[in-house]
Amino acid sequence: MTPPTVNAYYDPQMNNINFPAGILQPPFFDNTVDDAVNFGGIGMVIGHELTHGFDDQGRQFDAKGNLQDWWTEADGKAFTERAACVADEYSSFTPLPGLYINGKLTLGENTADNGGVRVALMALLNTIDKNQPKIDGFTPEQRFFLSFGQVWCSNDREEAMRLQVQTNPHSPPKYRVNGVVVNMPEFQKAFSCQPNQPMVKANACRVW
Repeated sequence: MTPPTVNAYYDPQMNNINFPAGILQPPFFDNTVDDAVNFGGIGMVIGHELTHGFDDQGRQFDAKGNLQDWWTEADGKAFTERAACVADEYSSFTPLPGLYINGKLTLGENTADNGGVRVALMALLNTIDKNQPKIDGFTPEQRFFLSFGQVWCSNDREEAMRLQVQTNPHSPPKYRVNGVVVNMPEFQKAFSCQPNQPMVKANACRVW
């Protein structure tokens, strides 16, 4: 990746995560705003890349970058079962009528999205004062989730969407947000969501 690239990646063979300068600017990072906004943006990205070390592909590499299964059999089985929930969940999403996301193709990225947001929120709550006042009428938790949603704002043509769903290991942006928050009781608590509302799932998926 070049320095101005707005992206990030985890390299399993080097066991490191990398962030070009391009992503260290708004909307992902802005040193003039409060922690909640930055943790929902770049914090989520950092958590996402860290989680890649423990997804369906990253877990196959050890600390030295060698292709070696270092998990216990019980851990591997539990991961597979939890990951299957995520794969099935995303396979039910339809960006366009009759067009379904491939939950197996996007499993690694979906797992990292879900795990990354959880890690970032935990880090935020460990950083700020629990009695921090609202800003612009929103609590820190609400600002965290709003920031997370805003970094994935997009506008795609139907043709581009069809191509992405069939070839890209990332889910479309809308589902990188909704597919995560529907699995998070923390989101539902932050926005006072009630049972049976769209952003509440009775049997939520969770790997990490």
